[in-house]
Amino acid sequence: MRNVFFILLLAIAGALLTSTAVLADELKTVTLSVDNMTCRMCPITVKKALRKIDGVSDVNAEYEGDGIGWATVTYDPAKVKIDDLTFATTQAGYPSRLKQ
Repeated sequence: MRNVFFILLLAIAGALLTSTAVLADELKTVTLSVDNMTCRMCPITVKKALRKIDGVSDVNAEYEGDGIGWATVTYDPAKVKIDDLTFATTQAGYPSRLKQ
């Protein structure tokens, strides 16, 4: 009986690891150029706006100076479009666009 339980446990663990790997492969990361940043506090507002979007898993934002900054966003493209990301930052007062 122990052997059956152990084999079942291994099968479930393997299935979970496989599904997690598939999810990680489905995520995308983009960098946005963000305007209107004027200080080191502005990235906090940008991060908060982007993190509110369902499907966004990670956000990093930085102020570069002279009103310019950037945000790197990891998201699930099945749930989020780039337009959703730029809309969120614009609504927060920081227009953005996909960084080329």
